Amino acid sequence: MDKDILKIFDNKKYVNLAIANSKKYKKNKPFPHIFFDNFLPKKIAFNLSKEFPKIGSVDKNWKVHKNINVERYFLEDTSKFSNKLRLFSMIINSRKFILFLEALTGIESIIPDPYFMGGGAMTTAKGGFLKVHADFNFHHKLQSWRRVNALFYLTPNWKKKWGGNLELWSSNKKRKVKEIEPLFNRVAIINSTSSTFHGQPSPLNSPSNVSRNVFSAFYYTTKKDSKSLSTPHFTRYDL
Repeated sequence: MDKDILKIFDNKKYVNLAIANSKKYKKNKPFPHIFFDNFLPKKIAFNLSKEFPKIGSVDKNWKVHKNINVERYFLEDTSKFSNKLRLFSMIINSRKFILFLEALTGIESIIPDPYFMGGGAMTTAKGGFLKVHADFNFHHKLQSWRRVNALFYLTPNWKKKWGGNLELWSSNKKRKVKEIEPLFNRVAIINSTSSTFHGQPSPLNSPSNVSRNVFSAFYYTTKKDSKSLSTPHFTRYDL
């Protein structure tokens, strides 16, 4: 199983997927984005899903965001990951996945984040939410500008009635343009600038024993996107 994780992106299907969908990615509205279903080998996705804790058994290593803007648990310290999640975190920061992202997005010289700052393993329980926002735009440890988010959804048998959709909004944050359901083994990849507003603002309506699990990875470049503010900023919930 562990060796299989390390070989995921050796499969040439990912190169073909990136090349075939690059134009679509760049043209999608309200900002460049795309999603792919059945992205990871099914068995690997299922085994990764089992590495997320039940809300009632979340340990002290997991941080909690709970305020007017967000309610969820997350774990960004890779040294606290299970072995499978640690291997997965390595492979999505690897050469082949970075080349996949560059071919798909057209963004050159992408830098992965070994710190998983603001990302990593995330789990949201019934009632949890994340208000519409634009992400922080600068990584002080890497001294680089945020450019791309990759969100791997890992809750098997997710039901539409539970909500939890990723919402993409207009650059003035006045209009919802698109929703992406967090279906199992779906990956959503989106550009990240100071005006790429998105979120999961409606509280989850899932059963108390089912959580919305996602592994979030963010990517950077030393060159700033022209649509990002020139001054580093934290997450923008308000314009």
